[in-house]
Amino acid sequence: MDCHVFRRLCDSLCRILPGCRMEKISSPSADVLQFTLYGGGCKRHLLLRFGRADNFLFFSPSRISTGSAPTAAVMRLRKHLSGRRILGTAVRWPERQLYLHFDPDTPLWLKLDLRTGAELLFEMPPSEEVYLWPSPDDLSDNSENWRQFPVLTPALRKTLQYLPSGERMALLADLEYGSGDLFLYENAAGDRELYAWPLPDELSMKNGERLQEKVFELPEAACTSAGESLVLRDMARKARDLAELPAKREAARLRRLLIKLEKERIRLIAMRDEQKSALALQAELYRFSPDEKQSEIQLYGLSMPLILDQKLTVRENMEAMFHRAARGKRGLKYLEDRFQSVQKALADAEQSGSVAAAAAPASPVAVRKNRNAIPNRVQSFRSSDGFLMLRGRDASGNAAVLKAAMPHDLWIHAGGGSGSHVIIRRDFAAQPIPERTLREAGILAVLKSEFKDASQAEVIVACAKYVHPIRGAARGAVRIDHMEPSFRVVPDASLEARLAAKKSGSD
Repeated sequence: MDCHVFRRLCDSLCRILPGCRMEKISSPSADVLQFTLYGGGCKRHLLLRFGRADNFLFFSPSRISTGSAPTAAVMRLRKHLSGRRILGTAVRWPERQLYLHFDPDTPLWLKLDLRTGAELLFEMPPSEEVYLWPSPDDLSDNSENWRQFPVLTPALRKTLQYLPSGERMALLADLEYGSGDLFLYENAAGDRELYAWPLPDELSMKNGERLQEKVFELPEAACTSAGESLVLRDMARKARDLAELPAKREAARLRRLLIKLEKERIRLIAMRDEQKSALALQAELYRFSPDEKQSEIQLYGLSMPLILDQKLTVRENMEAMFHRAARGKRGLKYLEDRFQSVQKALADAEQSGSVAAAAAPASPVAVRKNRNAIPNRVQSFRSSDGFLMLRGRDASGNAAVLKAAMPHDLWIHAGGGSGSHVIIRRDFAAQPIPERTLREAGILAVLKSEFKDASQAEVIVACAKYVHPIRGAARGAVRIDHMEPSFRVVPDASLEARLAAKKSGSD
């Protein structure tokens, strides 16, 4: 997070945070801290991702589930800060440090540092310094004076290279003033970068693609949008990788076993093929006395001399070859069954790995239960664009689907009648759903409704957080507080088989 972006965010946080009560502190991952605050009649979830790279501070739209017991450091923060109100703030923005004051009688401060994380201070934080800003001479191409100016961040220096002298000083003047818009740049893959200035044309093109620019007046909204891509999507990816890790390890073990089995197959084939040599030797056994020993003999029908064990007679060598050939045949028969079972186990392991990744939380947003398994009575599908879709088999399945949905997942249902609930899992709230995936989910919903034989059917859409079970009503009955625009689809019965995803358990 560039310090100029951090400065503008802190300008907003210093107005928002005073008066807020610290409700909970948690650590969703080793490098992420979450502070749940209450103020102004609503809860806010402030996320701090710290470290040398990809650090960020933003408000998450939803609470992040930890999935594990709190660490000792988190418990210490809870002990001193839970239930207290933020009384004041202090900022050292070039160092990307935000200080929160909690106790009116003692200097109890929480230091949020984008590089090192959170730290309790029982003394007054250092006062903000007056930071020097460079002159035109300091920005000359051959000058190394930028090292003494902490305000010249790597991203800013890179931008200044492409600006003429007048525009350089104008940009620095705007940044020194400290207020203004934030600029979010996004590529086709959904990767986002946030700046406190507009990028020149040379930097707004990457790999022949022009980045899409979006201007934000509110810094907290800009940081939330960037944080969803930078932090939440990365946490979702790590969750999927962790979910499929056991299956990956099992698949690697089975691949090593297949290599060993292939080597054993080659050995057994060589043993089986000794029967040909044994038969050739049997046909000419009359040439040798019962006790005769030979190191090698030339037989009719064999292109190469037959190498024998000198410790055995010729007859004993023949019997040993017949014996090894019989063992080779038996071994190959067993090996073929073993080979097929390992191949099947490998395919199952690879499939279970993808299913585990699909069933893992598409986003780490708040849930209080284990979501690493798809619920019973629920069918899973994978859209053509790679999105996981879940559909209830019956009323119980519909209830399970709704219970498994995250607040920002999309809920799909056939309009105007009874049918199954379908959800599309998203990594974060702002993740766009391609129209093809939306229509495929709509068709899946219609195929499990009373309109499955209709030529066309209406499909209704809502964010899962606006869909609520009706207390006392039949299972699967819901109330929808807010809906997205509906659309119509043409039912296609073959879509279920094309998109069906295997899963462990009943499906």
